Amino acid sequence: MTNISRRDFLKFAAAVGAGALLSPLARSLAYPLKQGADGKPNIIILLLDALSAQHLSLYGYARSTTPNLDRFAERATVYHSHYAGGNFTTPGTASMLTGLYPWRHRAMNQGGLVRRELDEDNLFSFLGDGYYRLGYTQNVWAQLLLGQFRNGLDHILPISTFSHRQSVSTGKFFSNDPVIAYYAYEDLLASGWQAQGQAPGSLSIFLFDEFYRGKFTRSKSREYPLGLPFNQFYDYKLNETFDGIRNILISLEKQEQPFLAYFHLWAPHEPSSPRRDFIGKFNGQSAEIPSRPIHPLSQNVYSGERLAEERTAYDEYIANVDSEFGRLLDWFEEAGTLDRSYLVVTSDHGQLFERGQFGHVTPLLYEGVTRIPLLISAPGQSVRQDIRVPISNTDLLPTILHWAGREIPAGLDGRLLPGQGGAEDFERPIISIEAKESYAIQPLGRATIAMVKGAWKLIHYLGYPDYPASFEMYNLF
Repeated sequence: MTNISRRDFLKFAAAVGAGALLSPLARSLAYPLKQGADGKPNIIILLLDALSAQHLSLYGYARSTTPNLDRFAERATVYHSHYAGGNFTTPGTASMLTGLYPWRHRAMNQGGLVRRELDEDNLFSFLGDGYYRLGYTQNVWAQLLLGQFRNGLDHILPISTFSHRQSVSTGKFFSNDPVIAYYAYEDLLASGWQAQGQAPGSLSIFLFDEFYRGKFTRSKSREYPLGLPFNQFYDYKLNETFDGIRNILISLEKQEQPFLAYFHLWAPHEPSSPRRDFIGKFNGQSAEIPSRPIHPLSQNVYSGERLAEERTAYDEYIANVDSEFGRLLDWFEEAGTLDRSYLVVTSDHGQLFERGQFGHVTPLLYEGVTRIPLLISAPGQSVRQDIRVPISNTDLLPTILHWAGREIPAGLDGRLLPGQGGAEDFERPIISIEAKESYAIQPLGRATIAMVKGAWKLIHYLGYPDYPASFEMYNLF
């Protein structure tokens, strides 16, 4: 078998897009695949954005949303009480990639970065150049973090890989440096899609951006009647994204060194965009909205009927994503990839459909938005293992370093996961933080802090002008 060079791989990765999934190079990558020369395992991380554990049949949800994740679970370690470091992408992803809680890495604001002195203190840098390290995300805030950690990555795929169309001038006119373009254009001059009331830096550019957006409408088709999956910047098709991941993994497995591949996909993040055959899948199947009062800090309060509609659309979208994962799992099993690789399936945060609140841009830290899935298949694993002790997504970094035989740095908040060399500890406090309105360089001023310990969850609200500092305590079992 002819080995693929690193240069050939980079050419291939750059070419893999919506119209290049069947390029000659991709077609030439054939089985059998090979393992790294030093015998170290490959590591594949598949992160599905905004995937709440509460909505997965894997964890007992009434609707059958995840039959393929259920199938994968039979050969994996399933973690039932896995918590994100925060309730949106920036703190959730940063906590996972640094092994630190948000109050230490300080990536707490929307679109924020970790402290500059931590530029080299991340999963990719700690893993070292003994691994080929590839990163890809469809989430612009996660892309900012990958950009900050670029010295530890051998290759970062463009965020527009697999995309069909782009909606804003950042992507269209500044494609060579989308990270700088985001900060300079979207975040400053145009005060873009999540400006949270911020005034634009340039009125003329703001008006141009509004006009440009008005000329763009999400692509619709018979296959996607609600519109293609859309991350506010680009359109995607789920099947092409998952096929692209498969093709990239084929090329990576032909290299002589082991690899870590980090894939952070947008779906099932809103707006929910299921394929036609998943729309109406759960008609007649109830999934009751928790009957709880609207919280004083709930934002953009939705009616119970609207929450039910959004919840059903979300469940349909999850089922669509699960179906595509099932095709990828079929390939994994056919190719034998799981015999020589760790596969991690997880998320960065969840989604709320209660107390009048829809989504995750909220001060609230209830289970729907903080408890996320985690499934890990070790090389050759064939028996399911269930772990129910609370754990944190900061635990992934030290665990992955352990798999790779690398030294685990001192001072991390994360620990080795139970079932992966670590011990179960029901007395350990697990922390999630929401502090997007606090200054990253100052002590927490306005924040919500949640702590899970054993069967109990404590939530503390701090610094909200119209809501005095208070606590809520829940028994989770």
